Formats: sequence, structure tokens, C-alpha cells
Amino acid sequence: MFTLQYAKNPIWNGDNQISLVVKFEEFNEELPFLATSFDPEPHGVDLFNRAKAGEFGEVAPYVPPTQP
Repeated sequence: MFTLQYAKNPIWNGDNQISLVVKFEEFNEELPFLATSFDPEPHGVDLFNRAKAGEFGEVAPYVPPTQP
């Protein structure tokens, strides 16, 4: 399990998925992270639940990509 320093910029990415920027103590830089309610790793489910509850700020709505 990774040790979370912080998470930010939560955005819905479809049903039961939230995109975040995270910083874990075990890594030197911020990383993109897709947290899901069905992640096989406990830290993924934990991040999803915490983000959904608003711990990292309001979760921005999903905006589908536009077709050119």
C-alpha cells in the first residue's frame, strides 16, 4: 500500500471512476491516478471513496470529448 501525501483535481471520468492527481511518499513526483469503486487494490478504492466524499475538493463533472 502506498502512503498518500495529497490528492487534488478530482474529476468524474464516467461511472464509478474519478481522475485525480496524487502524490505518494514512495514517488518523487505527482502522478495521474484513476480511482475506481472496483479497483483490485485497496488504496484505489480508498482514494475513490475519499474523493467521492469531497475530501480532495468538489469532484468536477465529466465532460465527454468533443468530435472534431
